[in-house]
Amino acid sequence: MSTTIETIQRVRTILRSSLKLDEGAVLDDDMPLVGGEYDLDSLDILLVITNIEKEFGVRIREGTMDRKAFTTLRTLADFVERLEPTR
Repeated sequence: MSTTIETIQRVRTILRSSLKLDEGAVLDDDMPLVGGEYDLDSLDILLVITNIEKEFGVRIREGTMDRKAFTTLRTLADFVERLEPTR
């Protein structure tokens, strides 16, 4: 299953907001999130996870996410699409 454009865009918006980037900042689908231009650290990742939970109405439990999810914007969106909404 391919990740929807809507999910990628929502994750892009979360990253832009969490990292306090302006609208002109380029966030390509396949740009590295850790070690790349914006090099997310552990606090950035925690903030992004919290914002994903709020935006998508999901709960990311400890141990369900590994560092592969933060490889690129696309892999993060893929991970988000596999999550079940909280009830």
